[in-house]
Amino acid sequence: MSADNREQPEGRRPIGLYLGGGAFALVIGAVVAGSLSRPDPLSFVPTPVAPRPPVDHFVLDTVTVDARDGSGWVYFDFDKGSAVEGPLAGWDLAVNRYHIVVNGGTGYPGAGGAIATTAPWAAVTEAPAAGYETTEGALNDGPATPGLERWYTYGFFSHLLEPKDETYVIRTAEGRYAKLRILSYYCPQATPGCVTLVYGYQGDGTRRLTG
Repeated sequence: MSADNREQPEGRRPIGLYLGGGAFALVIGAVVAGSLSRPDPLSFVPTPVAPRPPVDHFVLDTVTVDARDGSGWVYFDFDKGSAVEGPLAGWDLAVNRYHIVVNGGTGYPGAGGAIATTAPWAAVTEAPAAGYETTEGALNDGPATPGLERWYTYGFFSHLLEPKDETYVIRTAEGRYAKLRILSYYCPQATPGCVTLVYGYQGDGTRRLTG
């Protein structure tokens, strides 16, 4: 029998097998540790529904829309600075859990639209004249506004939705303009469905998005 065909001595194992097994165990350990060390997300208490009189100037504000109940949509009106009671009251954004759509598109009464941009908040000083994406699909049939639909990233280990570093320009239902950033998707105790928005709304009808 040639030397190449000799059996290995009993009890001898290839070192590569051990190295491969060790690496696999390390990977599994990292995945388990990551899933157990879920960070606490930024969270906010829902803002009470309190519509204000319409404004004719630039307004900066932060609002937390309570969209925890996925059985229906919650409506927000920039002009009133608040959630409003149902679509007949006039609205600019509709929120259902992590879905956000504008009041514009086929079948919608408003002129709403959205543009997503990676520009910093302070750099967005004027709303574009065109390029706005409108809502596709009815509210009761899984609608989506392309400019707003993927505002988040999903954490594989944390299982949390994290807002993207984007500024959104919104054309409202009445054809006015606002800019917004999404700060968080969580209520206290990491309960999902509280969508917190910081926004600047121009009530004078111009495209200027500064005070």
